[in-house]
Amino acid sequence: MEYVVTGCYLLLLVWFVVKLPFFSDEYINKPVIVVAFLCKAVCGWAFIWLNSIYYYNGGDAVNYFKVGRLVFDTLHTNPLYFLELTFAPNNRIPPEYLTEIVETIPSWSDVRSYTAIRFNALAHLISFHSYPVHALFGTFLSFIGLTALYKTFAAYFPHRAKWLFAFFFFMPSILFWTSGLHKEGISLMLMGLMVWNSWLVIERKVTVKRALALLVNGFLLLLIRPYTLGLLLPVLVLWAMVKHFQPKWPAAVYTFAYLLGFAGLAVLSMVSEKLNVFAKLAEVRYYFVIYKLGGSDINLPLLEPTWTAFTKELPQALVNALLRPEPWGNIDPMQIIASVETLCLSLFVLFCLVFNNLRQQPHRFFLYACFFFAFTSLLLIGLTTDNLGAIVRYRSILLPFWLGFWIAIVSLPPRLNNTIQRLTTIKKI
Repeated sequence: MEYVVTGCYLLLLVWFVVKLPFFSDEYINKPVIVVAFLCKAVCGWAFIWLNSIYYYNGGDAVNYFKVGRLVFDTLHTNPLYFLELTFAPNNRIPPEYLTEIVETIPSWSDVRSYTAIRFNALAHLISFHSYPVHALFGTFLSFIGLTALYKTFAAYFPHRAKWLFAFFFFMPSILFWTSGLHKEGISLMLMGLMVWNSWLVIERKVTVKRALALLVNGFLLLLIRPYTLGLLLPVLVLWAMVKHFQPKWPAAVYTFAYLLGFAGLAVLSMVSEKLNVFAKLAEVRYYFVIYKLGGSDINLPLLEPTWTAFTKELPQALVNALLRPEPWGNIDPMQIIASVETLCLSLFVLFCLVFNNLRQQPHRFFLYACFFFAFTSLLLIGLTTDNLGAIVRYRSILLPFWLGFWIAIVSLPPRLNNTIQRLTTIKKI
C-alpha cells in the first residue's frame, strides 16, 4: 500500500511540475525539468536508505518524522492540542494538559528542529504516515527553492541558463543533502523564495503579495535557520540599495558594509556579554567539539570568545568549509564521493577565477550579493563545525549561490566556447 501511495503522490507532483507556470522556463524544455525532479525524488529515497545504514536511528529526518506522528496523533485526542503543538511557540513550559506529550518530544527546547517537526506533523495529514511520501514532499519543497534560485540567476544571465540548470539540479551534494523533509530542504526552499521575491521587488515593483511572501518566508527561515537569515538579510538590502543607487564600485560598497558590520560586532562584544556574537559562536563550536562526535571529525581547538581569536581562525575555517574533505586518505564511500566532488568544485572555481570577466558583468550588484552571502556562510560553517559530513551537508544549500557566482563570471577561451556553443545549439536540452 505504501508503494501505491508514494507512486500516486509522485505522479501528482510531476503533474504540478508540468502544469504550474512557476516551473516553466524558456531555456530548458519541460521534459528535462521533469527528469530533474525525478532524479531529485530518487535521491530523496536514497537519502532514506543511506541514513538507515549510517545512523542506527535513521538520522534526524526519521526523528522529525516520528515526532511529527506523535504531534499528529493528538488530533484524535483533542484537535486543539494538535493546533497548539503545531502552530504555537515551543521552548517554553508547556501547559499541564500537554506536559505528558511534551515529555516524549526531545526537540521541544530546540526551535530549529521543532520547526522541521511542525512540517512533518502537517505532512502526516495527507501522507498516510508514509516516510517515503514525507521524503517526496521535502524533495518537492527543495525543488521549489532550487527553481526559484535558478530563475533568478537565469533572468540576469540567460546565456548561462543551461550551465546554471545543470549545476543547480544535478550537483551530487545538492541532489542528495537537500532531498527529504528535513532542515536543509526546507531552508533551501525558503532561501530560494526569498531571493526570487526580492528579484521581483527590485526589478519590477513592490506588491502586497511579494512583501507578504518575503515576510512569511523570512519568519520561517528565522525559525529553522536563524543564522542563515541573519546573513541573507544584509545582502538582500545591499542588493536593493546598490541596484537603486548604481555606485561605480559595487564591490567596494559591499566590502565596506561588511567591514563596518564586523567592526560593529567587535565593539558590541566588548561592550556587553549579551551582545557578544563571538561568545555564541564559541559555544556552538564547543558543543560540536565536545558533544557531537562522529567518524569524520577533524581536530578543532576551542576558541576564545573574542573577535581577535575568530579573525585568526578565518583562513583555516575557509579551508575546512571549501576544500575538505580531501580526496586522499578516505575509505568511506560517502566521503570518497564528497571528496571527489570537492576537488572538482575547487578546480572549477580556480578555472573560473583565471578566466573571469567580472568587471564586464552588468549585474555585478546581484553577483556580489551571492558571493558575500555564500562566503560569510561558509566561514560560519568552518568556524563552528568539526565534522566533515556535517560540513558537506550544511554547505549544500549554499552551493547554488557559490557556483552561480562563478558560472556567471567565467569567460571561456574562444575555442572552448565555440565547441560548447555548437554542442548546446544542436538541440535544446
